[in-house]
Formats: sequence, structure tokens, C-alpha cells
Amino acid sequence: MPNLTRSNPDADVGAGPARIVAVVDVGATAVRLVIAELCDKEPPRLLEEASRAVLLGKDTFASGRIGAETIESTLRALDGFRRMMDAYGVSVYRAVATSAVREAANADTFLDRVRVRTGLDIEVIDGSEESRLTFLAVQAQLRGHPALAGIPTLLVEVGGGSADVTLIEGGRPKYSGVFALGSIRMRQSLGPWHGGHDQRVRLLARHVSNLVADIRRDVPLKTAQYVVALGHDMRFVASQVADLEPEGTREIPREAFLAFVERVEGLDDDQLVERFRLTQADAETLVPALLVYRNLLMETSAAALVVPDASLRAGLLIDLVGQSAESTFEEFSRQVLASAEALGEKYRYDAKHARHVAHLAGRLFDELQAEHGLRRRDRLLLEVAALLHDIGVFVGLRAHHKHTQYLLAASEIFGLSGDDVALVSNVARYHRRGLPQKSHLPYMALDREDRVRTNKLGALLRVANALDAEHLQKVRDLRVRQETDRWLLEVDAAGDLTMERMATTARADLFVDVFGRTLVLIASGSAP
Repeated sequence: MPNLTRSNPDADVGAGPARIVAVVDVGATAVRLVIAELCDKEPPRLLEEASRAVLLGKDTFASGRIGAETIESTLRALDGFRRMMDAYGVSVYRAVATSAVREAANADTFLDRVRVRTGLDIEVIDGSEESRLTFLAVQAQLRGHPALAGIPTLLVEVGGGSADVTLIEGGRPKYSGVFALGSIRMRQSLGPWHGGHDQRVRLLARHVSNLVADIRRDVPLKTAQYVVALGHDMRFVASQVADLEPEGTREIPREAFLAFVERVEGLDDDQLVERFRLTQADAETLVPALLVYRNLLMETSAAALVVPDASLRAGLLIDLVGQSAESTFEEFSRQVLASAEALGEKYRYDAKHARHVAHLAGRLFDELQAEHGLRRRDRLLLEVAALLHDIGVFVGLRAHHKHTQYLLAASEIFGLSGDDVALVSNVARYHRRGLPQKSHLPYMALDREDRVRTNKLGALLRVANALDAEHLQKVRDLRVRQETDRWLLEVDAAGDLTMERMATTARADLFVDVFGRTLVLIASGSAP
């Protein structure tokens, strides 16, 4: 079996001579393959696409496990994909699995069998990574479209296991969440239904309405003036009622979409197969998915739905091309920070203080780069923790650092994985009061490497927060100078720094533990 290289986040696979790459998407209803050629500074050139219907979601959402027959069907499909990849000479690939595998109790066994049988190493991604990759594809497909030109836009994709809902403002994701509104999941929730089709649809509609009410509390849906709808169900609807626009995008007028949904919701699965020549699997997902899109559309003021030819696979390819590009990471950082600020607004944070502490924390990170040895992504996580370190005050001032930790742990931030958010929540928790302890369960739940990162980033955040002790932004900039047994923290500041000196002395405890030197605050131009 020829060797394949799984994609490395720190490698630029798009640079240099043309290379053949592949992406594999193991979803709730199918496994899909895309093979493309990458050339430096050019869009990927599609060479091959393949899809095999495998209903992993039916097993997972009904029993919590992937059944033996479904595993075998998936292995056959992936084995065929591997042979196609070998035939094309694929050198780099990324294979991902989503909710159907993520939620399966036997996911580890399934992934091991895939690796042994096919040699493919499948990465289970969380909802946040799905959102990020899908948004990359939408950005590329709708570049220049009004929906991404500053007008509030709702981005929705209903999959088999979940619905990905993102509100875009100023061209960047601001509110994002993944909700249990997948088409297969909803059907499975009814179990072995013995009632009529009309009653099934009424129950599904009621379920959707209840969950959309929950989404409305987290996402200001009413502000959206466009709805961008993704997924194969919406592409089918668009093929029925809308003309193809340039670059593979269709636009469905609001009333035309509502009329189509009203027409098809009265048809059972067999009637859908007969009338529209759908597969049985596609017929089963169509009505549940359209009920979700309809409910979300009705919450907005959008006059139309925009349906681009964008998908998770397209986002994976784009990510492979631009993994190490500085501009790509800078844009990603802006998206993450915009989402973090939206979360801060939800909990009524002190925006000036939060942004200033984030600025100072970033400067400390840069000044001490040689000492901590962390990466630019760690700097971003530090900025997020700094922006949100005080949101626990929303619950109560006393022990607000602990409130911050559990609020963050239960939140979603666009572009950050569950592991990222767990680390951020711990860093933010240690911005004041006690140091990390073995008795702190969220801290000990991190692996050893992440505990070390938490200690380093937490040490920097404690000092940065101390430098704005009075929330007056007196410290404008800083530099760190190393002496034999101490660090001199030289600050450019205006006004009396008594409170900042006292706070820095009190909160430098973790800094001393981590970096092994005391920290002395001095004003710029003064003698040490």
C-alpha cells in the first residue's frame, strides 16, 4: 500500500510544483471524496468526485453506536476511495468525520478499523471546525456578493446530525452554534413511527419550532437580511425553483421557497422518490431539513435564500491550499476575536478593559517569545481568554473567575475547537486568585501539554490584567528586559501607577513559578 501523508497544519501544501491532494468527508448520510490538483497561487483544479450513501447517522442517533453492517459498508467505500487516491498519485490528504462518528460510543473502534483496513487516518472534528471550514467555502464562492459585504447574513447548513447556524456581520462570523436539528437525528427521535405522514410532519414541525426558539435566544436572527443556505437538500430545492447564477450560485425568492416547502411536506417518502426521482436516503432527509430552513428563514427579514455550490469538502481543499499563509491566519484570527467579542457583549463585559488587557497580554507574549516557546495560535487563545476573563461578573462579582470558567466551558466560539475552548476557559479562570491545583477538576481534565500551556498563558494574563487594575488603560505599551535574576517590566504609561504596581506584585506569583524569575514593574525612563 503506497504511503500517504496526512495534512500537517504547519505545512504549506499549496506551494511549489503541482501536487495531487484529496479530502474525505465521513458524514451522517454518506462518505464523500474529492481529488484535486493544487498549483501555487491558483485555485484547486477538480480531478475527481465520488460519493457513497452510508447511513452512519441512522445507527448513531438511534442506538448510540455504529452497527457492524454499517461499519463494513463504510470500510468498502473508503477502501475504494483509497484505491482511487493511489491511482491519481495523491500525496497529501485530509479525512474528517462529523457528528455521526463523533457521537458514537464505538468511535475509537470504528476509526481503528478504518486505519487498519485502508491506511486512512480519519480526524473527528467538532462543530466549530465544521463551521470554520464551511465558512471558508462560502467566502470563496460568494466573494463580492452583498451577503458578505457587511449586511447581516444568516448562514445555515442542515446536515444529518446537526444544523450549523452562523450570523455573519461585517463579512465575519459573529454568532455561531451547532444545534441538534439534523434531518436524520430528528427522524430517529420519533423511533419506529406507526402514525400517518401528516402527523409525523406536525411532530417534526413542533420539535423544530421549539429548538429554533432556543437558537433565537443565542443568535439575533431578526437582524439577518440574507439567508445563505447550504447542503444537498437546499441544492435540490434550488435546482427545482431557481435559475443558476454565475459561479454556481442560485437565489430562491422567499415566497417561492415557502410555496415549495408547503407543496412537498404533504408528500411521503415514496411519493418524493416517484415525483422527483430522489434516492430513498435523500427522500428521507428532505422534509425534516426543509422544516428547519423554513423556520429559520421566517425568523429573519431576508427576501431570498442564497444557495451557493459550497460544501465542507470545498472548505477542506481551501484550507489545504492556504494552511500556512499569514494573511489566512490573520483573517481567521479576526473571525475568532469577533465571535469572542460577541460572547463578551452577551455577558455585558467591560469592552475597553477587555480589549486593553488583550493588547497587553499579546505584547507580553511577543516580548517573552523565546522564554515560552509557544505558537501564534496560542497567542490567539491568550487574546480570547483576555477578552473574556471577566464575563463571570455577569453571574456575580464574588468568585467571578470561577463563573468565567464555567460560562466559557459551556460556550461556542467560532473557529475554536472544544479543546481550544477548554484551554481558554482555564486560562481565563486563573486571571486572579488561586493558582492551578491538582484539586481543580477542569484543569486536571486537560492533558499534560495543555496544562503547561495553561500555566504559561495564565501567567501572562495575570500580569496583563494587573497592568489595567483600575480599568483606566493607563499603561499604553510595555517591554521586558532580562537581568540576572529578574525581569524588568518597563511600561509606557500616564498617571499614577500605584495600583498597577501593587496588583502586578500580587499577581506575578504564577509568572515566577512558570518562568523562574521575579518581575519588577518600572515606568519608562526611570531607573530600575
